[in-house]
Amino acid sequence: MIGVISGDIIKSQTIPKQQYDAMLYQLEQSLRSISKKQTLWNIYRGDAFQLQLNNPEMLFETAILIYLHLKSSGYELRQSMALGQIDNPRSDIKTATGSAFTLSGQGLDKITNQRFVINIAEQHVDESLLLNLAFVDVLLTKVTAKQANALYVYLTSTDNSHAALAKELKTSRENVTKLLNLAHYQLIERFIKHTKNTIKNITKGGE
Repeated sequence: MIGVISGDIIKSQTIPKQQYDAMLYQLEQSLRSISKKQTLWNIYRGDAFQLQLNNPEMLFETAILIYLHLKSSGYELRQSMALGQIDNPRSDIKTATGSAFTLSGQGLDKITNQRFVINIAEQHVDESLLLNLAFVDVLLTKVTAKQANALYVYLTSTDNSHAALAKELKTSRENVTKLLNLAHYQLIERFIKHTKNTIKNITKGGE
């Protein structure tokens, strides 16, 4: 199994023309900074993207990091995640096929008010995972750009002590703690760890 994320910028059509290039640049920078060696991605239709993760356990963490990176620059994003097969691997994922791509694309077309949705090929998604994702969806939707940036740096830094983060963010340790607490960083971190174990169990079951 692989993981696929399809996403797009919310209300991108309202972004003034002179700011549109900056939005596209930020989207590309977000995908580039978060992508790892086992990741392929492509931007299409202007403000949309699709990303393939050969390590499916990173699915939720990757989607959350992309969301935080873009939100820290003032953009709202919605993403449809999927776990499934890849039938026709391609270096350019626009032409790749398989249930993971199909489910991810269909999920993005159907998404309404959520920021995150998940589908799994040939099985129902566990209700507890959906419920946890719904809570995380609400929490992340409410974070500010500064809180999103602090949470992103916390989740991606090798030394994420608050003192080290204060130096990186050029602010006080107290302010870092305040921003992270408002972003519910411990709950988000626990959720990411939970999803990795959940996906590990799912992929083992499919072997």
